[in-house]
Amino acid sequence: MTNERVRILRKKLSFSQKEFGRKLGVTRSVISNIELNKVVPKDIFIKHVCEVFNVNENWLVSGNGDIFKMGTQPNKTLNELWDLFCNLRPEFQEYVLQQIDKLVEIQNKDDS
Repeated sequence: MTNERVRILRKKLSFSQKEFGRKLGVTRSVISNIELNKVVPKDIFIKHVCEVFNVNENWLVSGNGDIFKMGTQPNKTLNELWDLFCNLRPEFQEYVLQQIDKLVEIQNKDDS
């Protein structure tokens, strides 16, 4: 059932119900009600889950196929980094990018 697959997806991504809901723009109680099969998720919610987490809609609805679209399994660390980066002011975003460039240079020198 879809409710079980929502729970499986959330756990695979290592999100709490609150974190999972926040990423989707809904409350923890919405996720809880879906997982407990108290609420049947609407098509728009299913499509949103698939878009946000690169989930195979066929798997989410029917259980057939792979969980994630080909080669797109999300990385929780990368998602957290992206959220933090997006919350920075533009001047701090630029600073972060400069520091990452410097780290890559250092790493490349160490690998040589």
